[in-house]
Amino acid sequence: MRQLLAKLLNGGINRRDFARRMLLAGFGAVTVESILDTVAVAQGQPASTHEMKFEPFSEHTAFEQWCAGEGIPVYTQFSIPDVRKLELKPWKRLGTSGAIVNLTGNEATDATFIFELQAGARTHAHRYMFEETIFVLDGEGETTVWYDRNHQQTFKWQKNSLFSPPLNVWRQHQAKSMAKLLSFHDLPIVLDLLHNADFVFSNDFVFRDRYNNQPGYFVLNPEKFAHYGSAAGFSENEKGEARMVEGGLIPDINNLKMYEAKKRGARNKTVEVVLSDNTMQTHISEFEVGTYKRAHRHGPGSQILSLNSIGYTLAWKGSPKYSEARENIRVDWTEGAMFTPPDRWYHQHFNIGDTPARYMATSWIGGKFWAKGLGGGGRTHRLNLVKYQDGGNMIDYSDEDPTVRSMFEEELKKHGIPLRMPGEKTPKNE
Repeated sequence: MRQLLAKLLNGGINRRDFARRMLLAGFGAVTVESILDTVAVAQGQPASTHEMKFEPFSEHTAFEQWCAGEGIPVYTQFSIPDVRKLELKPWKRLGTSGAIVNLTGNEATDATFIFELQAGARTHAHRYMFEETIFVLDGEGETTVWYDRNHQQTFKWQKNSLFSPPLNVWRQHQAKSMAKLLSFHDLPIVLDLLHNADFVFSNDFVFRDRYNNQPGYFVLNPEKFAHYGSAAGFSENEKGEARMVEGGLIPDINNLKMYEAKKRGARNKTVEVVLSDNTMQTHISEFEVGTYKRAHRHGPGSQILSLNSIGYTLAWKGSPKYSEARENIRVDWTEGAMFTPPDRWYHQHFNIGDTPARYMATSWIGGKFWAKGLGGGGRTHRLNLVKYQDGGNMIDYSDEDPTVRSMFEEELKKHGIPLRMPGEKTPKNE
């Protein structure tokens, strides 16, 4: 037993095989679970979550029930003015302070964790059966990942880094200076479908097809730039040197080259990011001073984080005409604002600042691996470049409600910014 326990402590055997061999040796299940939990706590890892029981026939989903049991704030509104200013509370699972952001527009597809580390502090080691993409809001530090302790990789991050620990690897974050990180993830859909927290948080399965401890996995080099992009970002006749970045880490998203994407809007540029072979995808978009993007709609779960400038987003339901919509919402944003357009609501982004506006949108579906179900997800994103009259989800400038342009011109006047949109006149009603 001592040799077997030593292997477990050193990562020479996984929890599942340890339990199987202990049971074959005649030890009871309660004893085996107690040993496993003791070892986990000694290694700075959370104990088994098998005691989490979900209430059936509840008005709250499995993910919502799990959130309520974590003991940290849960934010569920339509938008957050500045995620950096959210109140955080001690989070036992990670061993640090945190909160959960489950925006209304996510509609049970994805959500976000935000957690903070003091200088020199580190999280508990943790792993899980859902994908996450982490954006560094502030600070610097490093993350170590492993399947077993004998084969680890450590990489450094800083403010504006974007990275993804591969699916179900152990990961541990440590801060060099006070740091705040934002983790986009697809736990809601995973937990709601499986309603078993132990499977999600204490699973030994290894996805070697995604990550097999390859050297340079978390190094950004020319091999990580792909000469293609998804149909949701670029039309077929738009060519670029590289339009999608892959890998495990983007050291600074502000240093990524942006590529023209005319179909998304006037003077619009974008680049797509797929990390750690995930189904989740991020795209970074930038549009010039005095411009706004074409209105479009798609499935739920595209979590938008404003990176700079000031502006606003209009979102509306039903009619392609904003002023005729049954419901409409305006979100004013600056750096740190976060919001998610609800399922199939038209939405349109407007830059009223004096610098190009840049935002990051992370979704539970992507361009490399995508899905058709669950609100239309990937399929509806792919229709963003097709006019609504042709069965698509895009409203061209010439077809938009004149109210949209008039409102924008008034906002520009308030800020002393000239209009730089194609054409000089407000589009007329059909």
